[in-house]
Amino acid sequence: MSNLLSLSNPVFQSESLGLMQLRPSPGDALRVETQLPKMRLNLRLIGMLEGEAVLVTAPARHITPLTEGSPLQVRMLMGNRLCHFSSRLQRVQTQPFGHWILSWPDKIELSPLRAHSRVPVNLAVRIEREELEGMSQMAWCSDLSLQGAAIDAGHPLARPGERLFITARISVAGIDHMLLLPARVKNLVTLEQQSPRLFRHGVEFFDLEEEIRLVLAGFVYQQWLIETGYLDASEKV
Repeated sequence: MSNLLSLSNPVFQSESLGLMQLRPSPGDALRVETQLPKMRLNLRLIGMLEGEAVLVTAPARHITPLTEGSPLQVRMLMGNRLCHFSSRLQRVQTQPFGHWILSWPDKIELSPLRAHSRVPVNLAVRIEREELEGMSQMAWCSDLSLQGAAIDAGHPLARPGERLFITARISVAGIDHMLLLPARVKNLVTLEQQSPRLFRHGVEFFDLEEEIRLVLAGFVYQQWLIETGYLDASEKV
């Protein structure tokens, strides 16, 4: 639980592999980001020529034309890992169908979504202590994982070892859900640098219902895609 409850920003550990080692398939979705003009495009993989080029579909909608050599950032999902690499637009082809030829990436970075991966959030939550049933207080959830969360408040909500019930409203794929999360306080620290002073509670979930666990997993995955740049905050998968 040390990673989950630490006060540092979440870090998605990355590893490097070659694109051929990942074995992406034709038709796999890619998120391509351009710099000038700044755009995010949803394209699909056509094929690869190892060490030479990556072929992708041309954008389905009309866009501002890009010049050959334009730098690109490419992201694609491979299971529970996000693949990211830098490339350049080598050529725009219109025959026999519209497609782009991208330069072969020198390096691939993989960011795995692990069970303990934390994602930053800014959720208003309602807190109820187990022994004070019916009395609730408002607080903020500042980060979240499948296993626990960081809960911030202007005063201590409970002591380490005590149990809480956390109620939160979240949106997954455009659908609102109300979650009731039983949790146990693992640690409590004071954020002295904050004004006004905040108390951060590191909590661990327990006895989650299967339906709640699935919705929570969907939300964490959605936020992870936003945090890693694969998804815009205004979009929902």
